[in-house]
Parts: sequence; structure tokens; C-alpha cells
Amino acid sequence: MSPQTSGTARNEGSRQLPLSDLLALGSQIRTDDTPESILHEVAETLRRVVTSPQVYVRLRNVESDAFEAAAFAGVAAEVEARLCAEPVLPGTYPTLLRPELRLSDSFLLPPGSPAPNAADAAAAPPDMATLLVPLRGRGDRLIGVIYIAISTPAIFDQAAAHVMEAIARQAALAVENVRLAERSARLLAKEQLLAELGRDVSATLDLNDILSRTVERLALAFESGSLCLIEPDGMLVVAAATPDEVALIGQRIAVGDGMVGWVAQQGRSFFTADVTSDPSFAPLNPRHRACIVAPLRSGGRIIGTLNVGSPTHGAFSFEDVDLLEAIAAQVGGPITGAQLYQESQHLAAHIQRHADQLAVLNAIARTASATLEQETSLPEVTAQIRNGFGYDQVDIFLVDDETNEMVMAASCGILPSMEGSYRQHLNLGLIGRAARSGQTVRVDDVHAEPGYFSVAERSSTRAELCVPIMASGRTLGLINLESPHLHGFHDEDVAILETIADVLAGTLENARLYRRAQAAAVLEERNRLARELHDSVSQQLFSMTLTAQAARAQLEKNPQRVALQLERLQETATAALAEMRALIFQLRPPALRDQGLVAALQQHAQALSRREGLAIALSVVGDDRLARGLEQPLFRIVQEALNNVVKHANARNVAVTLEFGSERILLRVSDDGQGFDPAATPSGRGRHLGMISMRERAAEIGGTMDLRSMIGGGTEVIVSVPRAGRVE
Repeated sequence: MSPQTSGTARNEGSRQLPLSDLLALGSQIRTDDTPESILHEVAETLRRVVTSPQVYVRLRNVESDAFEAAAFAGVAAEVEARLCAEPVLPGTYPTLLRPELRLSDSFLLPPGSPAPNAADAAAAPPDMATLLVPLRGRGDRLIGVIYIAISTPAIFDQAAAHVMEAIARQAALAVENVRLAERSARLLAKEQLLAELGRDVSATLDLNDILSRTVERLALAFESGSLCLIEPDGMLVVAAATPDEVALIGQRIAVGDGMVGWVAQQGRSFFTADVTSDPSFAPLNPRHRACIVAPLRSGGRIIGTLNVGSPTHGAFSFEDVDLLEAIAAQVGGPITGAQLYQESQHLAAHIQRHADQLAVLNAIARTASATLEQETSLPEVTAQIRNGFGYDQVDIFLVDDETNEMVMAASCGILPSMEGSYRQHLNLGLIGRAARSGQTVRVDDVHAEPGYFSVAERSSTRAELCVPIMASGRTLGLINLESPHLHGFHDEDVAILETIADVLAGTLENARLYRRAQAAAVLEERNRLARELHDSVSQQLFSMTLTAQAARAQLEKNPQRVALQLERLQETATAALAEMRALIFQLRPPALRDQGLVAALQQHAQALSRREGLAIALSVVGDDRLARGLEQPLFRIVQEALNNVVKHANARNVAVTLEFGSERILLRVSDDGQGFDPAATPSGRGRHLGMISMRERAAEIGGTMDLRSMIGGGTEVIVSVPRAGRVE
């Protein structure tokens, strides 16, 4: 080709770039586009203008400074993928672009010329030149390169290159404008996020609220994230996380371990676009490939970390690091303030709980010392322990030295009550171990305890606490706590129950000494009765013996005097019988001692029926063993009621009913006699004294007596007595 022909071709090539295409390109460049969309339009326009088989654009990454493939026109998909995977470093171009290849500000590389990298070399069509057009922004800064495949390189001259460069310059300015707009939008969003977060965290002292609002902002800014706090033991603990990382909550990390531990130790942010580049800095979430970790500070010390990550390599930039550090600076102080407030609340709650415990202990001490009647005090104490400290089940056992058993004296709680007075031998179970050793026994899981003695009513028990009640080195009783929850009791519960046991020890010891004193008084009373028998009845019997001997002697000598002596003998015998009956009445009937309450009442009713001609029916419901310890006063009440019937009722039939329940013992004595008006003055002094006696005996055992009668309608005496060890 001659020079003239070549010049003509180049001029024709220039005329192939119509003004309408340039104007169309300009109208397509908008500031609300993305850099990639703008460059795609540029690539399509240039490909059409120069009739190129392919055009692609590499754009400079503001973070890594590498030139990355960003737009394509006419490029095969597999070639696009390879170009995207292999960026070009900035220092590569100067070594490849020789001065003789320059065409204006562009470079026209002939076929087979060296390429910036293997991907670009593979992308270049064979036997075609490549025009490299620079994308220059403000200050003539190179922000990208356009690769144009030229099938007829001879038509390109400087005029054509100027047109390509003008288009490229216009595109570069548009890209910078879009980037500036994007940066402005990110900065505005960052400011809005920080402002909203600042308002949220400063409006509350609730630590959980602050943590949740912080991770909500992490989700908005980074799509996911978590927050770690340093615990008092020095370990990092994941305290909050976005929904996709909620499984991380509770995870513990030692300071210095992994990237999170490193940040907590060094107090500096950690940023990596590819966690695989350094395996020693393991991410908190194993799925993450790009991570940022920023320290949380307050008062000059590290209190935790903020953590964000992504499963995509290179997902974050240094702008993201700045944002995460700004969020950390925003929430560090409020978190510390909330922690201090939380600690103060816990301290106040602890002080209040301690005061409440002292109040309950004082109430227990007052109840326990108010009476020596354990049947009344121990159920109240048991209920106070449960209600005051919130335990599920509380039992109090007393030691029966005669049978070597633990007897349940009181019970209160959610578990089923034991039938009757539950007894358990000292050699059995956890309560037996505690009673024998005199040491507190606490078991977190009774199913794993070899010595646990299972009771059907307590099958749901999982944890148990047994505290012995000790006095003078001997076990008087035991407080037993049971819970349906594993690890239901703690050291604080042990301290509380041991204090209560010390309070009850003095009360139980006093009650024991009182019972011994009562037994001594009974023995003394029996000795007194023995003396009276000797002093009165014995003398009368001796007098009767002498009178009988005298009458025998006079029977032959002076029969007239025998009648007088026999009359005197009868008077003495009657007086002795009356004296004997009065003394026997004060003693415990042998049947009551040997055979129990029901047998004693049966014998007494039969004797009274024979002597007085009354029909007495005795009805018993339940087990009379439930009345253990109450036999004597109940017998005396029935005895007095029947005496009143004989003396005052003029009745033919009497019904005596005893009901032994798990909580109460109910006694009824009813007759079909003439009755009386209880509101009127009693008809006889004997009846009046009998009523007083029965009421006093009922009151002594913690019961009540009710009298029902009407003239002509008979009389009914009703006595209700709470059973010892009843369940409240």
C-alpha cells in the first residue's frame, strides 16, 4: 500500500466514527449508574463504532490498586471468567508498552505482542492488533484501560486514537463521578447508622438491649456479625450475634487465640481479604473467607471485640474497617455503663435477697421457739422455709431412738405427700446417711447416686439436699429438700439450711428435755398414787380385815353384835372401792398402753354397756396408728363424754366414731338422749365440769371441740385434732 493510499484509509477510518454515536454515548453516561454499567455501555459503543470483534475494560481497584476486569463486549463467557480471575498489577504496563507502539496517548499492540498477563494473552484474538486506550480521571490519574481488538489496524491514525481517547476520558470522568457519589452515599449512610446507633445505645442501660441493637446495625452494614465481651475470668465470650450467626453465642475464646483473641490481646483491628493466607489467625466462623475484627474499648481498656465476616474473598474494604471501628467507638462506653449498672443491680438484689433471708430466718426462729408442741410448730416452719426461699419440696424428719428410724414430722411442697407418718430406717437412703454421719449431703442427680433410696411418691425427684439437725453431738432430726431439676441446689442453699438447722436444734432439744420432764412428772405422779394407795386404801383394807376377824369371833359368843360389825365392814369396803375407783381413773388404762386406743375404747364401751345398760356402737375409719402420741387425751375425752351421757342424757343409744385422716383426726360422740340448750345455764355442775375438761384436753393437743345439742334431740360432741406431721 502506498503512503497516499494508507492516509486515505486512515481518513476513512476516522469518518467511520459518526458524531451521533459520540452524542449517544454521552447521553448514556449517568451519575446514578454503577462504574460497571457505564463501562459496559462504553465497551458496546466502541465495539460498534470500530467494528471490533471484542472489547473489554480493566478498572483500577481503589483498595488493592490492581486493574480488574469490569466490562465486556463480544467476549466469550469462559474468557470473561479468566479475565476476572487474573487482575493486572499497575507496574506491569510500563514494561510492555514501548514508545514505538504509542499512538497519541494510546498504544497499538501488533498481533503476538506480549500481554500484561496470561489471561490477557489468551483473550487476544489471533492475528489481530490490540488497541490499549487509557481511562484517565481527574489529575490525569490512570483509573483503567480499554482493550479493543482491531481487525484492520492500518485505518487507525492519531485522529482516530484522539476520538477513542475522548470517549475514554468522558467515560473515566463518569466513573469517577459515580464512585464519588457512591462514596458520598456510603459516608451518609455511615453517618446515619452511627447517629441512630448512638441514640439507641445512649437511651438505655439494659445491656442485652444495647448488644442486640449493635448487632442489628452490623447486619445492616455488613449483612452479618457478632460481638464478644471479656468475662471476669479473662475469657472472650460471644455475647450477641446476627440471626445467621446465632449459633456462635456462648462460644468462649482465650485471649490471644485466633484473630478475635489477637485483637483482644493487641488492641488493634484485624483485616483480611482471604483468611486462608494465614491459618494461624482462624476466624470465629469457619465459613468466613474475609473478616474484620475491631477492638471494643472503654476507659483505656479492651472490653471485647466486634466481628464481621463473609464467605466471599475480598468482600470488605478499608472503608468497612473504618466503619466497624466507628461502631466500636460508639458502643464501647455504653456497654461498660450498662455492665456497671447491671453489677449495681445485682449487688442491690443480693443485698435485698440477704435481707429477705434474714427476715425469713427470724420468722422461723420465732415460730420454732413459740411453742414446745412440735405438731404445731414444725409444719409452720416447713411452710416458712418453702415459701420464704422458693424451694420445691421441704420435709422435716425426727429421729425415733426406740425404732432407729427417721419419722416425717412435717412436709410442704409440690411433690405428692407420703401416706401416714412416713418412716425410713437410718441405714437407708440419703437422709439416713446424713443422719448417721451428722454431715450435710447434697446430690445433684439422685439417679446417678448409688445410695439413693427411691420412693414411689417421689419418683420425679432429681436433686436432693439433706441437712442434719444436731445438738450436743447427736442427730435430733433432719431437713430434707428435693427438686425435680438437676443441680437444683447450690452452696448458698447449703449455708441457709445449715443456719435453719442450727435454729431448730435448740428448739428440738428443748422439746426433748420437756418430754423427759413430762415423763419424770408422770413417774412422780404414779409414785404419789402408790403412796395414796398405801396410805388410804391399804389402811381401809387392813381395817376391813380386823373387822371381819372381830365379826367371826363374835359369831359364837355374841351373835347380836355381828350385824353391827358386818354393817361397819360394808361401809369400809364401799369407801375403799370408791377410793380405788378414783385412783384408777387417774391412771392410764392397761388396754390403752398394751393394745392401743381402739382396743381400750372397745373394752371401756363393753364394760359401760354391761354396767349401765347402754347400747354403745364404736365405729373406726382409718388406721389408729395415725393417732400415735394422742391416744391418752383422746381416750379421756371419750371417757368423759360417755360419763356425761350416763349421768345426764337419759339415753338408750350412743355412737362413738373415730376417723383417722392424713391431716386430721375427727372424734364424734352422739346420743339419743334428752339433750339440753347449750346457750342456757348448764343443767348440772357435773356436765359443766365435764365440758370444760374435754375442751381443755382438746386444746392441749392443738384441737378444737364443738358441742351440738337441742332439748329432746340428743347431744353430739365433735373433736377435731390436727395430726402430727400433717401436710399444709
